[in-house]
Amino acid sequence: MAFLSCARFQTLCRAARMRQLKKLAITCAQRWKSQVSSFSRAPQWKVEMSVSEGQSPHAEARNSTEKGLLDLTNAYGDFFRYTSGHWLYGEQTQMAKRYIQFNVQALQQIAGRTLHSRCVELKKLPEGLYNKVLSMRMENGKEILARIPNPNAGHPHYVVASEVATLDFLRNILGIPVPKVIGWSSDTPSSPVNPVGAENMLMERITGRQLSDVWPTMSEIERFGLVKSVVEVETRLATAELSKYGSIYYRNDHPDGLSLEDSVILTSYGTSEIKDTSRFVFGPVTQRSFWADEKHDLDISRGPWNTAEEYFSAVAKCEIAWIREFGPRKLESIPLLSDMNLTTPEIHIQLLQQFLCVLPYILPPSKDIASPVLWHPDLHPNKIFVDQTDPTKISGILDWQEVWAAPLFIQAQFPLIFNCDGPYTWGAVEPKLPDDFDLLAESDKESALNRLSEERLKKFYEVASRKFNPLVFKAMDAMRNEDDPTTFIFYIVGQTWVDGPIPLKELLIQIYQEWDWIAERRGTAVPCPISFTQEEIAEAKQQAEVWAAAFKEFDGLRARIVGKDGWVSHNEYDKAMAQFETHKETLEDLQSRLDHLSGARSADLL
Repeated sequence: MAFLSCARFQTLCRAARMRQLKKLAITCAQRWKSQVSSFSRAPQWKVEMSVSEGQSPHAEARNSTEKGLLDLTNAYGDFFRYTSGHWLYGEQTQMAKRYIQFNVQALQQIAGRTLHSRCVELKKLPEGLYNKVLSMRMENGKEILARIPNPNAGHPHYVVASEVATLDFLRNILGIPVPKVIGWSSDTPSSPVNPVGAENMLMERITGRQLSDVWPTMSEIERFGLVKSVVEVETRLATAELSKYGSIYYRNDHPDGLSLEDSVILTSYGTSEIKDTSRFVFGPVTQRSFWADEKHDLDISRGPWNTAEEYFSAVAKCEIAWIREFGPRKLESIPLLSDMNLTTPEIHIQLLQQFLCVLPYILPPSKDIASPVLWHPDLHPNKIFVDQTDPTKISGILDWQEVWAAPLFIQAQFPLIFNCDGPYTWGAVEPKLPDDFDLLAESDKESALNRLSEERLKKFYEVASRKFNPLVFKAMDAMRNEDDPTTFIFYIVGQTWVDGPIPLKELLIQIYQEWDWIAERRGTAVPCPISFTQEEIAEAKQQAEVWAAAFKEFDGLRARIVGKDGWVSHNEYDKAMAQFETHKETLEDLQSRLDHLSGARSADLL
């Protein structure tokens, strides 16, 4: 069963129900991104191993990549496996998704030839979810980074080839400070054998200080200055005129790709410039939802696409193809706390086909907010580097691996570094302290002051973006309309097997009920292509209410016992595992009830 907030289904009255479903939709869409963020901020175990070219205990491995991979497993095992924590459940599966062997010596030799210097030290840096990152110190004093994608990162060739081209596009076309790639290697049918045995890329290390290290000491004025720098970066992303949806590659790597325009017109802070982009093309999307969970073997469309409608159609058809191929066998064995449910495949497929029927008529009426845009989905302090002496200036932004040209309206959001929890008033409203501030206890006063500081920063970002990057906030304004179910459905349509059919069905029912208003806004008189009986509508409402109550109990216990996904640090593992074993049976019983409710009829819920 998917881990969704039960508050989103606590009430199904009109306005409140719409607010809850939007939160649900955003939670679904941001599931993996938030996991990446939590891993990057979690306590890490740094593995350091000093090796140099020619120092392997298995010198004979140099003559054969395959033999080298086998012989060096013991010597460099921690380089290959995930070493930054544990999972309380499904750990063997999680570790397998992150295990990748490669020839360490071959990687050192390539780095040496690239920089004309010998690699004298190799360190494995703290891990995220999808990549191994190694620091390589050369004899001439230079340091570079080598990044190798894990199996769960997606199609290995596309992931590396696209990121290399995307970083080039961002750096040299859009003028955004990103790592400079100095070498890369990937296996393709036309390329020679990769001696490293795994796709990889070599990058210069970004100079400056990590924002997470300097953020606590920055003044409000300095933070406002950083907001301006982030808005400038996002303005360059949003105003680049792209015409296709998909990932960016070099033309030489994907000669059959769809061409970018021969030039891109950039508009930033009132100035325009033309950049030559003829060496780039659009190719297959690297979005992981098109590759994960056995999807890499499916015969489906992965882009590139000419329209937003083609993209969302591909998302739904990808989900349908996976459910048809793997849904029945997945029902035979569901692991504890697995991200899937026990609803029959036919229910999911029927709902997805209904979505495809309404899709041509529910895209935003403003075409500009559906335009394809490159966008960084996870701007938090660990991924931003700032100038050594001026923290308002960005020296580099990391982690563009899964960035691709997607519809703006599903990407635009407050950056994590400027966002804050709790209610937020949009528009020209100055944040203030609560009216009873003087009566609060000292600890509550401190919390209120911290809250005010966060709200002022978020408000400054909104004001600056509305002035210099208005298209982004036009998209955000459109997607926060609580009266329009079409603003929520795009976030969840590709995850019905994970999240269960209840959210999608509820939104489809609301689209049916609000069709006249939806059609009028889009200037069409087409009758609603889907329908539900009053009995089906009443049944869906009752099902959602019962499911929400059951999920509240399950989610509360799960949050206390295993957290978001069962990951814990090494130091916490023994205590956390003992607690998990104590409550494991209860969690299993609660999940079993949720699985039943996801596919049950109303008569079965009483």
